[in-house]
Amino acid sequence: VADALLKIDNPYGGFLPDIVMFSPEYLAGNSKLIGPVFTVKCVPVSDVTSPKPSQHFADAVPANSVVFVSAPPDTINAVWGGLMNTRAKIRGAKGVVVDGRVRDLEELRADGLPVFAKAISVLSAKAFTRPTSFNEPVFLNGNYDPQIKINPGDIIIADLNGVVCIPQKDLDRVLELCDKYVAMDQKVKEELLKGTTIQQSFALHRK
Repeated sequence: VADALLKIDNPYGGFLPDIVMFSPEYLAGNSKLIGPVFTVKCVPVSDVTSPKPSQHFADAVPANSVVFVSAPPDTINAVWGGLMNTRAKIRGAKGVVVDGRVRDLEELRADGLPVFAKAISVLSAKAFTRPTSFNEPVFLNGNYDPQIKINPGDIIIADLNGVVCIPQKDLDRVLELCDKYVAMDQKVKEELLKGTTIQQSFALHRK
């Protein structure tokens, strides 16, 4: 998928760096997460100007969505934990991706939802961060130029290898290219198993 996005000039191939699988296991297993994004943006509690939602974001999660939680940069607290995870599961979420920290790993794993994040924390959000908006565009934390934007309705695909965000407008073209390049790579693999060099295999099938 990332290779296909690079082919159509997505600058990072849709890759969301440094976000890895924490549930159902840490960097293990064959769980896959695919679905449309529902974004949650958090701000520091010291931010008194940003809006305050009328409901908890876990209660707003749409069925079949991937919850994407954007924490403020360098946040030391978790912005996602066991109780929110259980509520999201009941709401029908496919899984969770956190640009920040999570906690309550035992509970997250017991729920069975795929959960991806940058790190863990023992700290709750209460003293540090709060949600401000749902289902609005957010940018991935980090010094990226151009910035990495995640829009509501974009498609998240995540597994043991990492997380990729497919812009909704590019989905059909990405699927088309994936079919093409998966078939090409399968032919390369077959050549390698015959003892063909990788240079020769690429020359034969990656044209």
